[in-house]
Amino acid sequence: MNDDMNKTKRDRGQCLVCRGERILMVEHRMRGRDFFNLPGGGVEDGETPEEAAVRELKEEALVDGRILRPLAVEYKPDGVSRVFTYLVEIPDDAVPETGCDPELSEDEQSIVGICWKALNEIPERDRAYLFGAGLMRVPVFHDMVLTWGDDEYSYPGDEL
Repeated sequence: MNDDMNKTKRDRGQCLVCRGERILMVEHRMRGRDFFNLPGGGVEDGETPEEAAVRELKEEALVDGRILRPLAVEYKPDGVSRVFTYLVEIPDDAVPETGCDPELSEDEQSIVGICWKALNEIPERDRAYLFGAGLMRVPVFHDMVLTWGDDEYSYPGDEL
């Protein structure tokens, strides 16, 4: 199996870090598109998903975090590798900054920013991944979604 195949089958550990109703997001620019996701990345050999999640938070946002609890385990589209999401806290006075992916050269870097975003500031496509990652298991977001109306649709394209 070549290296590209191994990368696609690698488990991922990621952190959901919240401040009030805002979520710490990493902005990436790859293959001509921008997208936001949670700080996280591949689990390395000999590393647990928990260790990978907090290591990736440190690399991508330059802050230390502490896992409060697991939120979700989901399978990637390959049906083999998994994404482990953890609710993580960082110190109240921590100021996340844009880090980097140490596996990539300076020319290959895809991380272009770190920011706190409210749900309505996150593109629909990127927001969909947050729900799979266990966002509804965080009380503030669970309660927020319960206030949404029964007839409000935001799916891009034709209305239901």
